[in-house]
Amino acid sequence: MDYEALRGDGGPNKINPYDIIESDSIRRDFPVTHRKVYMNNGAIAPTPLSTIKSITDFLVKSSEGGPGSTFISEYITSLMKELRTRITHLINCEPEDVIFTQSTTEGLNYVSSGINWSRKTNDSIIVRGGTHEHYANYLPWLQVSKRKGIKLHELKIDENGYFELGELEALLKKKANNGNHNNKSNSGSTTLITLSHALYNNGSIMPVTDVGKIARENQALFCIDAAQTVGSICVDVKKIGCDFMAFPAFKWICGPVGMGIFYCSKKAAEFLVPHFIGGESATFSVDEKQKQKKVITYADGPERFQAGFRNYGGVAGMESSVRYILRLGIENIRKKNLKIANVLRDELAKIPNIKIHGPDDENLRTSIVSFSPVSSSSTYSIVDSRTIVNKLEQNEIIFAERDIGGGMKAVRAAPHFFNTEEEAVRAARYLKDILR
Repeated sequence: MDYEALRGDGGPNKINPYDIIESDSIRRDFPVTHRKVYMNNGAIAPTPLSTIKSITDFLVKSSEGGPGSTFISEYITSLMKELRTRITHLINCEPEDVIFTQSTTEGLNYVSSGINWSRKTNDSIIVRGGTHEHYANYLPWLQVSKRKGIKLHELKIDENGYFELGELEALLKKKANNGNHNNKSNSGSTTLITLSHALYNNGSIMPVTDVGKIARENQALFCIDAAQTVGSICVDVKKIGCDFMAFPAFKWICGPVGMGIFYCSKKAAEFLVPHFIGGESATFSVDEKQKQKKVITYADGPERFQAGFRNYGGVAGMESSVRYILRLGIENIRKKNLKIANVLRDELAKIPNIKIHGPDDENLRTSIVSFSPVSSSSTYSIVDSRTIVNKLEQNEIIFAERDIGGGMKAVRAAPHFFNTEEEAVRAARYLKDILR
């Protein structure tokens, strides 16, 4: 990428970041594009060469400086501070709200295992669509429900995964009418609403800002799985009004595998007891009055949730990747991604007996394009989605198979900014040959 041009002062040498995205230079940053049509970014995206270099540079610097030296320790502290600052620019939060994890799943489990759930106070969880959610945002809540006897409400959804806001409001009002207050400090109950920001299987974007407003009005906690949005569309936690959000580095941010972020507002952190504890996250002292009683004191800020060492090479890589996409601009990435997705949808629409999932309105979806082969009688054809994915990969086209609901599967494409319109057309052409 031409970083110097992006740093320009607006003069003749200044290059519009969107022009960079549309140029061949962006593809040189991703070696996979040299021989494959890679559109499985909703699972794991490739890392740019600059990120690979940042990870290597960190490991070399650590080895040369002595991994346990004061010099490297101070360098790591600076690196983590820098990544937190980058994340504040990415999702509009405060640095002290950023907790490093290994994945979205880990972040969501901080919430499910950290809240002091109680059946006695009529605690409850509201989840969108139940099993239509990604497993990472369903299994933790199902586990809490079964272990603690907590009520798990599953909002009804339509074919695109949307639910009625009125149903959500009705559930919350019903609980309020039973005389409960969603505040543990007042010996009341806790209600938590949880959903994906965008769906992993069809790309539908959920009305999270509306849900955030409803949650605040009803004193409910609000948790978001943002695995399919951060890095691909603009995300603003303050505008949304959520209490918790989890997302990975290795999808739309194009960062290293094994790194993620858990956002936890300062106010919401009061509801969580850290699931892990260690020398990095807490200390203990002997109670002077009761000589044998040891008192645990948690660290301030995000450190209280980060027990033990972190994946510091991953921190270096994620910082580089976040810096990379911020330079391009999330709005520019969104524009390019939709352009590719729309071309692919248009080409798929020309193929007989293909059902395209998700909203037609581009404002209601990410760049994810999922589809299923169907027969003229509207039943699924003999060419199943796994066969399609395998045959596409034999032709160096990387898509994925995902659950689409109702026990059925779909083929999912998830193009990102380094993909091209020509690749979308080529993929559709191969697909047409497969279905003949």
